[in-house]
Amino acid sequence: MTREALHAFLLCGVSLLVAACDPQKANWGLDAIRTLRTPPDDTSLACGVAVPPATHSAERNACSYASGAHAAESLGISSATLGAIPIRHVIVLMRENRSFDHLFGKLSERGQPDVEAVPATYSNPDRHGEAVFPTHASTTCIEVDPGHQSESMLRALNGGKMDGFVRNAAETTDTDGHFVMDYYDASDLPFYYFLGQTFAVADQHFAPVVSGTFANRAFLLFGTNAGVVDTGIVFPPPNTPSLLHLLMNKGFTWGAYSDGLPFSGSLDWVHGDPGVYDMQALYDALDRGTLPNLALVDGIEDKDDDHPTADLQRGEARVKEIYEHALRSPQWQRLAILWTYDEGGGFADHVPPPRGCLPLPARSAFSQFGSRVPLVAISPWAKRGYASHVAHDHTAITRFVETLFDLPALTARDANSDALLDLFDFSCGRDQALPDPPEVGSGGCPRLQNAKN
Repeated sequence: MTREALHAFLLCGVSLLVAACDPQKANWGLDAIRTLRTPPDDTSLACGVAVPPATHSAERNACSYASGAHAAESLGISSATLGAIPIRHVIVLMRENRSFDHLFGKLSERGQPDVEAVPATYSNPDRHGEAVFPTHASTTCIEVDPGHQSESMLRALNGGKMDGFVRNAAETTDTDGHFVMDYYDASDLPFYYFLGQTFAVADQHFAPVVSGTFANRAFLLFGTNAGVVDTGIVFPPPNTPSLLHLLMNKGFTWGAYSDGLPFSGSLDWVHGDPGVYDMQALYDALDRGTLPNLALVDGIEDKDDDHPTADLQRGEARVKEIYEHALRSPQWQRLAILWTYDEGGGFADHVPPPRGCLPLPARSAFSQFGSRVPLVAISPWAKRGYASHVAHDHTAITRFVETLFDLPALTARDANSDALLDLFDFSCGRDQALPDPPEVGSGGCPRLQNAKN
């Protein structure tokens, strides 16, 4: 994301005409997070919560619920039941720019048979009309970055035909574009595949909008694109109602953790801004049992965030480090990690994305989801070896947090989201022992290996 973020900062530096791109640091009204203390966990929360399947799906599909609706209303589950869920800390581990087929193209053959497989007939035509089929990637550090802003992604999705990825990549890189059909296997990314095999994976999780990083991350935080369409033009206005404000208004805490740009640059925040910490602070909080209620974790741009030209195996090592600290944490029994990707980054995926609700009352015309991305729930309460086929986008993560802390919906998009509860099982008597994870992959990036030599 470095080039996109740099472009955004340059725009801010040379133009005063963009309303949301203020060269003076915006005041988000979040300074109180510096002194707000995470409330003690309720020690009575434990296993045995029988969370029934959500109802009112017809109403949610019809976008019947508006901003301000609480989860008990839109899910048809009592507030008492939702309030007894033993998760009080959520880590949103959002990575960069990989589609489901690209990262998990062989997961259905590698321990998750219920995950939707890539059809043998799926292909994309190249510029010469030749069919390009999925191929095992030859490197974990792809050296070019296919176009993935709104114009590029509309071309790639091609009205739901999902056959424009190769041509888009050819038009936006100095290549034939075939590389966007590549997939990885457990031999390349053994730890990532371990997570997908062991915990609960959603195989119908989509980016919220047909565009790039900034707009898709905005949906997670605001339930809308907040005026952002393509990355590097504007930032969300700081007075936009956000998940961070909702949490603080109820006395709950959050933190943004990264050794690079917080929120992958999408809010124009830097280290030193309220609530921003480095990765060591995350590890310390996990080790000490002092994690805030919501932790939003990002990598270093193009280094360990999985964004091309980053080496995926380096990113995998970072995710494993977080996982290991989480397992050792005194808060593990109160914790859920949601590992996902902000958008597909122009890499191919075969599943046509559905539409979501318009994010009213925010003035936004966007209801079309972007391409499918991985989402895995990692928790002692996550169902083991489970594949969910419920269609949703990042505002389901927003709704999950709202559900746990009894927060009102920001917009109609998150109000009508499903809250991801089918990924979890809070019953007693479950075997919570976990298999030892494999080592992360190595040797997948000849470019970096040659540089070391």
